[in-house]
Amino acid sequence: MRLPSHDMPKLEAPFERQEIDGRHVCIPKIQEGYRWVFTESEAVEKLDGTNVSIEITGKHISTIRNRLNLINIWQVGKTHFTEGILKAIEKGHFSENQEDGIYFGELIGEKLQGNPYKIPGHLWLPLNVIKVKYTYKFWQKDILPSLRDKTDEQIFEEVSSAFKGLWSLLKRRTMPTNGPIKVDESLGFEGYTAEGMVFYSPNGEMAKLRRDMFAWFKGETH
Repeated sequence: MRLPSHDMPKLEAPFERQEIDGRHVCIPKIQEGYRWVFTESEAVEKLDGTNVSIEITGKHISTIRNRLNLINIWQVGKTHFTEGILKAIEKGHFSENQEDGIYFGELIGEKLQGNPYKIPGHLWLPLNVIKVKYTYKFWQKDILPSLRDKTDEQIFEEVSSAFKGLWSLLKRRTMPTNGPIKVDESLGFEGYTAEGMVFYSPNGEMAKLRRDMFAWFKGETH
């Protein structure tokens, strides 16, 4: 997915947030301009890595950036960026044979956020690939229809409940389990929970909601 900037735009939560007991958490009031999240959005897993953009110029990668920081691929300690991009190309997730522009994605792996997906090495996943592979179908099929004509408070409670045990679609692929998994409302599926969701509107708007934005969440927050 291409966006006209070197930095991924800051995504807002669809609910308003307040500081409560020292934490900036969501409250049961939908932010102005974000009601679309609960009427017509697609919900995609928010991956827990770092945002990396690739700029293509003349069918070649001209720059790699981590947010606004230009990555020097020759610098010691930066090889995980190139490793992740090369693995994406090997897997067919990306190709230099793209039109000129800036392409955003999420870099995950051993050096990032404690490697919650338990993958070897590193992998860069373009946003369009994440959207295809890790979209929550239940959101449009079950959640959105159930939210029609409900108040902000009712919407908040239903969405909050859905987030308490939100499976990570990526972890289910990289960390398979054959046995039962105990569910805890703050920890989720014992490490198998998603960080949250990114919402896409039909006209290209985006928003995000993390589990740690809810007051019930216990654990490390962003």
